[in-house]
Amino acid sequence: MPHVSRFKKRNSDRSGFAFFERELLTDKPWKVAPDEFDTPPPSKKSLGGEGDVSGEPRANSAFTVANTAVPTEVDNPVVYVLAANSIAPSTHPFMRITGSNAAVNLTADPQVVAGREGQVLTLLCIDSSVTLDDGTGLTMLGGVGYQMRSGDISVFLYHSSGTVGWQETSRQRAGRG
Repeated sequence: MPHVSRFKKRNSDRSGFAFFERELLTDKPWKVAPDEFDTPPPSKKSLGGEGDVSGEPRANSAFTVANTAVPTEVDNPVVYVLAANSIAPSTHPFMRITGSNAAVNLTADPQVVAGREGQVLTLLCIDSSVTLDDGTGLTMLGGVGYQMRSGDISVFLYHSSGTVGWQETSRQRAGRG
């Protein structure tokens, strides 16, 4: 085995970053840092088609309200929108919104609570649709209302000079361009 100096540096064959030679590991023909080492897959068994399949079959693949669950590590939960209540922006740059078990047309004035100058708000509609109307706190693209359906995204910028604070800057229909 060749002598390895404690203080000699060598570049990793994978990233090109310099490491102490004593830190490098051998991964096939390459010398790499420990965090660049490729670990083998946990099993060489096929994942499809044959053999014992454990677990219960999925009851229904249709999108349901149960699919609105947000992972616990995310601290901006789904906001259930009611027609008579304004949307109150959170501290996050985006919010997940849904009509409360049915399509909702916001009638609140304002539809979205005033923000701070330059604040960006992205609304991601999941499950039930939410309709936003031009006016009452919002300036919509094209000057007309917009029915957000599941997967649709609408982005607003708050600008306090003028009569309407939240101005829609862009929108994207889910899977529809």
